[in-house]
Amino acid sequence: MSSPYTVKTARERLACNLKDWRVKRGMSQDVLAEHSGLSRVFLSRLERALETVSLDNIEKLADVLKVDILDLLHH
Repeated sequence: MSSPYTVKTARERLACNLKDWRVKRGMSQDVLAEHSGLSRVFLSRLERALETVSLDNIEKLADVLKVDILDLLHH
């Protein structure tokens, strides 16, 4: 996982954690997009901390990645 000390905002924290878990699970952005119902472009922007996201969609992503929602938001 990325160092939490380089991440300053909740958006950046989510971006790092989402990408880390996606890669750890061996998923491409295309696969995550297909299973979550979100677009690949949106996920790409989310992983670069360029996009905001609802809690409902964070829950969808956590479900697809088979992690607790808090794993996507932790420091």
